[in-house]
Amino acid sequence: MSYASRANIEEVWGASFLADLLPADVDGDTAVASALAQASAEIDTHLSARYSTPLPGQPAALITPAVNIAVYNLAIRHTALTTTIEDRYKHAVELLKRIADGKAALGADEPPVSGAPGASPGGAAFSANPRLFSRRTLP
Repeated sequence: MSYASRANIEEVWGASFLADLLPADVDGDTAVASALAQASAEIDTHLSARYSTPLPGQPAALITPAVNIAVYNLAIRHTALTTTIEDRYKHAVELLKRIADGKAALGADEPPVSGAPGASPGGAAFSANPRLFSRRTLP
């Protein structure tokens, strides 16, 4: 399952950019599909610390990171890496780390956090031993 599509790449980066990024001797559909699958796998790797992956559906908050990671994968493969592509990739990875750490969220598409039963939505759980003393006064 992919968190973005070719149409998403063309929407964010432009169809002409994508055409320029891919050499003429490469099957564009196959290369883009492979880059999107790799991007989704990288996203799952980051988010698996907090969620059960792959996440259901296509969370809107993950479309842009998936697109930027896929473009980075395509650019590396075809020696067309620019500082803009690399910076967007780094920003995408930082966002994924913040989501995995619970410092950012997926918004309306937030799935339940994986963890022990009874754990809080943030992934923290508290437990205590039974009380040994009480505040009862002696007669």
